[in-house]
Amino acid sequence: SMGAAGGWGASPAWPRAEAARSPVAWKEAPEAFAEGVASGDPAPQSVLLWTRISDAGSTRSVPLIVEVAEDPEFKAVIASARTRALAESDHTCRVLVGGLKPARIYWYRFTDERGRGSRVGRTRTAAAPDDPRPVRFTFVSCQNVCEGAQNAYRRMIFEDERAAPED
Repeated sequence: SMGAAGGWGASPAWPRAEAARSPVAWKEAPEAFAEGVASGDPAPQSVLLWTRISDAGSTRSVPLIVEVAEDPEFKAVIASARTRALAESDHTCRVLVGGLKPARIYWYRFTDERGRGSRVGRTRTAAAPDDPRPVRFTFVSCQNVCEGAQNAYRRMIFEDERAAPED
């Protein structure tokens, strides 16, 4: 709900009536979004999205646009919202996207006012409570960039992208 978004310090975003091509002039800029993007807290109708502006310096607030699409090319954008990455939260930004469909894959991205974009993230909403398919969880811990310990993430993504739709 809108109240939940505010309680989490997140901006709300809700789907529009019809999907449309993105009007945003987005160009991936990894130097501006060095920490990438993340999603979490999936529910059957919502998901929480996150990013951080890496090069904001002492700027108090960085305006951003978040877009959520049904396709990785953003030809079918179903939700977009204006939000801000604030200095008091280390220039991070959270957006609660509601009104989504259960057990669906969505793509999302953030863009600043100059058209500098985050990487494109892929997320999935939780299954509906009455969905008969089993749910599998993966847990990872103790990541260490210096020791190259991110192979577990690569493996999870690899297996998830190749899973059959019924899985």
